[in-house]
Amino acid sequence: MDPKESGGSEKDKEKEKDKVIKRRNRPVFLRYLERRRTDTIVAEDMAKGDINLGTLVRRSQSDKTEYSAKLKEKMTPPDLSTPSSPAVDPEEVRLRKMKRRAKVIQELVQTEKDYLTDLELCIREVVQPLRNMQVVDIDRLFTNMETVCEVSAALLHRLHQAMAEPDPEAVVVGEVFIQAKAALEDVYKIYCYHHDDANMSLKSYEKEEEIKQHFTTCVLALKKIYDQEGKPNLLDMGSLLIKPVQRIMKYPLLLGELWHATPEDHPDYHPLQEAFTTAKIINVNINEFKRRKDIVMKYKRLEDEGSLRGKLNKFNIHSIRKKGDRFAGYLKILTGVEPQVRDEIFDREEKLFRSLEKAVRLLVKNIYCYLQYTQEMVSVAVQNVQDLENIVKDPNKNGTNGSLHSNGNDPYKHFKDKIERLVLAPLCSLQGMFTAPQKLIQKRYDKLLDYCSRLERSSSSTTSSSPSPVSEDPSGPARRDYEALNALLLEELQRFNMAAYTILTNCVLYLAALLRELMGKILHGAPSIHQLPAPLSNISEVQNCIMEELNSLSFVKENAQKLMERKVSFERREKKTTVMEVQHQTEEQRSQLLAEYAPNRLYQLKRKCNGCQEQDLSLLEGELVALLEDTDPLGSSSRWLVHTGGKCVCVCLCVIAEVRCVRLLH
Repeated sequence: MDPKESGGSEKDKEKEKDKVIKRRNRPVFLRYLERRRTDTIVAEDMAKGDINLGTLVRRSQSDKTEYSAKLKEKMTPPDLSTPSSPAVDPEEVRLRKMKRRAKVIQELVQTEKDYLTDLELCIREVVQPLRNMQVVDIDRLFTNMETVCEVSAALLHRLHQAMAEPDPEAVVVGEVFIQAKAALEDVYKIYCYHHDDANMSLKSYEKEEEIKQHFTTCVLALKKIYDQEGKPNLLDMGSLLIKPVQRIMKYPLLLGELWHATPEDHPDYHPLQEAFTTAKIINVNINEFKRRKDIVMKYKRLEDEGSLRGKLNKFNIHSIRKKGDRFAGYLKILTGVEPQVRDEIFDREEKLFRSLEKAVRLLVKNIYCYLQYTQEMVSVAVQNVQDLENIVKDPNKNGTNGSLHSNGNDPYKHFKDKIERLVLAPLCSLQGMFTAPQKLIQKRYDKLLDYCSRLERSSSSTTSSSPSPVSEDPSGPARRDYEALNALLLEELQRFNMAAYTILTNCVLYLAALLRELMGKILHGAPSIHQLPAPLSNISEVQNCIMEELNSLSFVKENAQKLMERKVSFERREKKTTVMEVQHQTEEQRSQLLAEYAPNRLYQLKRKCNGCQEQDLSLLEGELVALLEDTDPLGSSSRWLVHTGGKCVCVCLCVIAEVRCVRLLH
């Protein structure tokens, strides 16, 4: 080795040692160490998935560092800055913890008070003026900030009640957060769920100069108040919207620090531990609730942007393998190799959803068909009414001419307009809403197959090799996606089915009411029997008189054809071939047949048999024939060759119902 290089490396090592020594001598090291300890707590919780709210908001690093440093600076007693002696008195340790606990409680209450003040000022100086101006959608922009403010005020009131105890040993803060769990989760879940939509609305509003000017006016009024109170006034609309999201994320940090600062024998130790877990669970539930929306928006965005080129780009080895695993899982479930994972509540809601979709689709189709056929019928009926009126009108009475169709108010036109506007319009809109849930239901089934496939793969790998205690669950992402989709569909399908059932029922009831109204108008508008001309009021008597006059004519026979038979029937009779007169069988012929043929060859016709071909012979009912062959000369079994006693003829038996022979019984 070159001596120069070895000398240079030794100098570098010495420089590094000097730097380390200088860092250790810095007075801010302890403060930095305490801050990093707090960050470690948060990092561990986030690694576990407890407060992983990265999808909700991206807090700036400077804000997070500033808050952590400020929190630790207030919580850390001055005597902790010096290294502790090896042997520490337990009473002294407990005393230090109680001092630190008092500072954390003070920080918790003070920050909650400041947060509530910020919300009240925001509502008073920004939300209410903008709502009065009616220039933006306040409910979409600020969601339920008023409800968040009410929950924060109730929480602060309970904290003051808990701190009213003069004895520090009797102050119990954990119960306050345990009791407020449901309220905190409900209001912050809604706010965080709509936070992305609020940011998008804010960006779109800020592009309009008039609305942006209103925002600036409200923010300046708020900054003026902060300047008077000596508070930081680096505010904008985005920072106002993100305050509730930041606050719900700080509760686990504050409660965790308070729990670590509480002695184990303190009555608030176990409630604080439960409250700390509760705060983390609230953040996890909010994160999961938000992730449901992200999954839905992801699939919705893919469907909207799903071009042929985009679908081909997604066609890779991973997608082929995933679809292959799904198909294999489907076959295993179909063949019964693996049991199907069922959710009875979801299956019931899905069945109701499918039934409602089919009912709405068929109702829309039937209404359109009804309107189409009715329109055709009405046009023909109007023409028939005009023709009949021209026939029955009395030329001597001009007042009644045209009275049957000169009606300006067409009842069918009003009926069609109402049925299209009040029945078909909501039904068609509802029918279009079934498409997106159907796709999500299919995605939910795909995620279920993925979860079952991952679960089977992990179980097989676990049996082949010993499980590692630090190994992660391979079915975790698939399970979370399936559970998120299943929970979302289960919650929203119930609401959708209830709303769809209500709309469908209302449309059916209104359709029946419209049909009843149409029939009433038609009956009311139709002329009564006294308003018709005289010949139509006693139609039966008039027709009978006319028929008697016709029968009295000399050229009308008694057996004349009915009035409705016309020339067509005469033409048909003329086209018929003349049938030869059928001769009756004589007794000599019957005796000859009885003498010459065996009884099993003799048959008697039960009905008349007309010849249907040129060589056939017509026979009368009751005549006796002898069977020569059960086929005709051409070999057809539908015709028999028989002997009548005088001739050998073929009898057509192609229609059994008309030609039935029975054996002659002796």
